[in-house]
Amino acid sequence: MATTNTRLKHGLTSGQVAMIGLSGALGTGLFLGSGSVIAYAGPATVISYMLAGTLALAVVWALAEMVTVHPVPGGHGTVAAAYLGRFGGFVARWNFALTMVTAVGAEVTATATYLRFWFPSLPIWLGTVLCSVVIGALNIFSVHLYGSSEYWFSMIKVVAILAFIVLGIAVVFGAVPGVEAIGITNLTEHGGFFPRGGVGVLAAACMAVFAFGGIENVSVGAAESEHPGRDVPRAASAMIWRLLIFYVGAVLVVLMLQPWTTTAASNGTVEESPFVAALALSGVRGASHVMNAVLIVAALSAANGCLYSSSRMIHALAVDREAPRFAGRTAANGSPRGAVLLAMVGMVVAAVLSLVSPGQAFMWLYGMATLGILVTWTIIMLTHLAFRRKRAAAGLPPAAHRLLWSPVTEIVCLVAVVAIFIAQLWLMPIVWYAGIPYILTLSLAYCVLRRVRQLPPPRDLLTEERAGRAEERAGRGEYVHK
Repeated sequence: MATTNTRLKHGLTSGQVAMIGLSGALGTGLFLGSGSVIAYAGPATVISYMLAGTLALAVVWALAEMVTVHPVPGGHGTVAAAYLGRFGGFVARWNFALTMVTAVGAEVTATATYLRFWFPSLPIWLGTVLCSVVIGALNIFSVHLYGSSEYWFSMIKVVAILAFIVLGIAVVFGAVPGVEAIGITNLTEHGGFFPRGGVGVLAAACMAVFAFGGIENVSVGAAESEHPGRDVPRAASAMIWRLLIFYVGAVLVVLMLQPWTTTAASNGTVEESPFVAALALSGVRGASHVMNAVLIVAALSAANGCLYSSSRMIHALAVDREAPRFAGRTAANGSPRGAVLLAMVGMVVAAVLSLVSPGQAFMWLYGMATLGILVTWTIIMLTHLAFRRKRAAAGLPPAAHRLLWSPVTEIVCLVAVVAIFIAQLWLMPIVWYAGIPYILTLSLAYCVLRRVRQLPPPRDLLTEERAGRAEERAGRGEYVHK
């Protein structure tokens, strides 16, 4: 029987929480999209990914600190409502949910495109529907089923990247029989290591930031983690270091295997993927088919993780009467089926738009998703500043796992996000054209909702934490002063 819960059932392990975070950030962008980033900085792109990864590291650790203390449904969105107010929570949660829904639409469409590599006559719309049904079923039937499927989806991606790095290094240094060593000359030829200079490195870093979009998923899984205080920090640490190793390591191998100008000129097809080149050079038969299988798993994994996160955020919104009421109910197995179905409607709309006008509508969706990541990271850091300040004023002890060098770290990150947004006016103008109307629409929606519906106040997480600590002390027989 469906019920309205303020807390979802637990059932995810630390490994599954980590894989949820990896799922959104470790996708087709690495396998096919790295060439567009390399075009800005050449071999120095590895530095750009390190800069972007450092920013992501700060964001994910701020997240881990907050959701470890407050492992509530809605993740950072619910925490934002508690510390920034109702408007901040509304924007944080709806922005995140819509960003993830948009990403799901793009990923299922991409999966349908990859299927046509094997089945040329398969209509894209049919492939999109089939992939949507599979991903929707995994999210509806069981939290455990979702966690298990996502764990193995992400594990396949991880193994594929590690295999690529090992094979690539073997080819570079001549460890593959019958293949002449390539060496590292591709890192210094064709204009040197910094062919575009420092400006190119910064421009590539701005674009590389979006490769790490989706790391916020780790906060949404906190409410369904078996031991959030232990699992979330462990998952956050493992996830971000894996991402840095995978991105920096894989991109470095790509740059050594072939001239960066060749990689930058690719059109993002399966045959032109630098991963296919590495497999082919190492003697793997049917390299393009192997890569296509990995691409399908990567896209399904990203869609799976993003649908999970968007549905959990919509569930939290429904509990606070900021989304349709049916989305706040959960089934006996712990799945918020109404929220999943609502997220799937948005997924279908996004997919249809990208199919009807792939040259325009899809780019507008991508622009909104890009801005959505920047907005999410901004709200996370603003929330963390308020989180630290208000908890200190309330006399509560600091969290066990803390972001280092606060508040300097938050301020530096906020300045970096603003700079990245400004740079998009030249790098990717669609972020401005689609993003500004998107933010205005979100703000207007809040104003209308506030007028037509009596909204409950945000959860007072500080008071809940104080009460919880008092109960713990009373349970141990300690005197509690009132």
